[in-house]
Amino acid sequence: MTWLFLVLGALLVVGIALVAVGSVVGRLSGTLRPAVLEVDDAVDWIAERLPAEAAGQLSLDDVVSVVGWYLEVFDEAGLATEHGQELGDAATGEGDRTAALDGILEHVVARGTQRSEPLDAVSVAMVAELLGTYLRELGAIGDQAAPPDGRPGRG
Repeated sequence: MTWLFLVLGALLVVGIALVAVGSVVGRLSGTLRPAVLEVDDAVDWIAERLPAEAAGQLSLDDVVSVVGWYLEVFDEAGLATEHGQELGDAATGEGDRTAALDGILEHVVARGTQRSEPLDAVSVAMVAELLGTYLRELGAIGDQAAPPDGRPGRG
């Protein structure tokens, strides 16, 4: 008789676990994953795709600087957050944030030319353009992404 209670108890525990895991998986399958920028990954990606002419004029530290200047614009617009913080949490409480990307290239090139040893403006522009491409492929900028179920809006 004791073994019957053990078997029923084990089946009950396994059943509860399966229902709990299944409900969480079902709920999370419809949510979007946040786009997280890893600067080291972005710099490596850019360095691999940088044309030889620009790569010969910029060091890896220069590319890191250009990425930092590019991200300054996002920070000034309130679009940069610490890891784990939802975008816009600390700002105004509005869910969606946007910023015009027109002035980024001018800001980055100006920062590069104001250094004690100025960087080549065309090479800096190439790094900025590649970073923009990287961010679009990552899903960090551009049109609002649709969740896997195809409905517009955020999970």
